[in-house]
Amino acid sequence: MFDPDEVHEGATRHGFKRRGKQNWYRKTDDFVQLINLQKSSWSSDANYLNFALWPLVFGEPPTLAESKFHFRMRADDIQTLFAVAEDLRSLDDLARNRARITGLTTIALTNLLNQRSAQISN
Repeated sequence: MFDPDEVHEGATRHGFKRRGKQNWYRKTDDFVQLINLQKSSWSSDANYLNFALWPLVFGEPPTLAESKFHFRMRADDIQTLFAVAEDLRSLDDLARNRARITGLTTIALTNLLNQRSAQISN
């Protein structure tokens, strides 16, 4: 279980702004990064910590709903989440780190990353 106050303190320390009760976001040059504290459907005491990216090459996100973002992952702990957030500040970072950071990626982002990977390797 994640403590909402601990998530808020860490998010604020890393430059995220709170939006509503369960979302924190920040902009990098290439992304809107989102941290989402999701309540469990199965237990009133449990929650999940999600991290999502919206590439700004696709424009501004129409909503801060984590489920609508192009890259999404669930974090096991707060320290890992913030380490990933710091490691994924650009499209090149995501293209380089795809093999070691597991998450759900939309087809549009996958195609963009494939192009980016080809450019990086040339």
